[in-house]
Amino acid sequence: MNRFSMRARALCALCLFVSLSFLLPSGKAFAEGFAIMENSARGMSLAGGLIARGGDASTLAYNPAAMTLLDGTQMQANLAVSQFYWGVDTRDFEGNDTGNYHSAHQTWPIPAFYITHQVNDRLWFGLASYTRFGLGVKYPNEWPGGYNLQSVQLITNSLNPSIAYKINDHLSVAAGVEMMSASMQMRKNLNQNAMISGFGLGDLGDVNINGHGVSFGGNVALHAKINDQWSLGLTYRAPMSLKVSGKTRYDRQLAQLNPAFNMIQNSRLRGTLHLPDSIGFGVAYKPLENLSFEADAVYTLWSRFRDFNMYMKDPVNAWQNTDRHWRNSWTLGLSAEYKPVDWMALRLGFMYETSPMNLGNADYMVPSNGRNYYTAGVGFFYGNWTFDLAYMYIHNHVLDYTDAASIESGVVPGHTTHPHAHNFGIGIGYKF
Repeated sequence: MNRFSMRARALCALCLFVSLSFLLPSGKAFAEGFAIMENSARGMSLAGGLIARGGDASTLAYNPAAMTLLDGTQMQANLAVSQFYWGVDTRDFEGNDTGNYHSAHQTWPIPAFYITHQVNDRLWFGLASYTRFGLGVKYPNEWPGGYNLQSVQLITNSLNPSIAYKINDHLSVAAGVEMMSASMQMRKNLNQNAMISGFGLGDLGDVNINGHGVSFGGNVALHAKINDQWSLGLTYRAPMSLKVSGKTRYDRQLAQLNPAFNMIQNSRLRGTLHLPDSIGFGVAYKPLENLSFEADAVYTLWSRFRDFNMYMKDPVNAWQNTDRHWRNSWTLGLSAEYKPVDWMALRLGFMYETSPMNLGNADYMVPSNGRNYYTAGVGFFYGNWTFDLAYMYIHNHVLDYTDAASIESGVVPGHTTHPHAHNFGIGIGYKF
């Protein structure tokens, strides 16, 4: 088989994998706030430890300046699968237990695709298509917190071309632009307690929103190779304001049972979701040719996520806008990669995230108060092919709703129970 035929088959195989993965909806997030950490199988197994290490095409998601470590043209397709589970113990405002409500068992696919190309000895170009933010939360019907939230889905996809320039053998810089598209669905019960109490009716009414939007941003990065053992990475991603527009629909209204009430009319909506900027720094140490370590720190400015308010074309008192006033958060990671033989690499990682949550404004959209990540994986090398497998276990810290509970917000007293996630990743790469 000639070289051209092998490359053509490799390209067809990668395109098939990409097509299959992108037929699935982009995944929802299980990082602190609602950021995605599952950008590649290798990155997952190293707890995101690719800011200074680099080494494959998925570096576009972690530090595009490290593209200058890659020769020729390289492609990589990834698919992560995330399974998140938690419960909520609830109480009424008199302190009486009202039950434990478990999330629906959900499995979310998270696809990603990367390609890098060395233009010449100084210039590299890369294109990334992946998910940076998302949400996937669903609670049981008729649960006590339904006035705050029944379900939410936020699906985003980022198209991020970048250019890297190699200043010298030690220093490289990169810059890119990002176009993010998003769709969102949210459902909550209408807060009609005050109205229905005099009629002896149960909790009635739902409000459903469906919206979509597009936003633009950018990123810059730096990679420094101090010597054969030490390297540094620095990245910055700009904040984005996602303009959401769509429709609001009201179901199971009181007016459908009692004509004394006026119908709430369906309406168009608009809103803005403020997504944070972030700064990442990594230090990699390579004491041996087949062994490397990396320590990373990422500072995310979640304080930009002050609120996510919806505005209707015809204002009605059926949607309770609330302030969140989140705090900035840190993500700290350690990772190791070891190649006992030329055809295999073993990977381990640990990551800790502080919570951006303001406990006085907590809600059910992000049921977490900080996270620990335990990661492992293996990589295989065959000719120009790479094959990566990853596993990530996420332990979420318990979130207490005592300070946030109020009739107006729909948040009831209680706390989360046993929040955790199992994530699996697979990646296939080819070097041309």
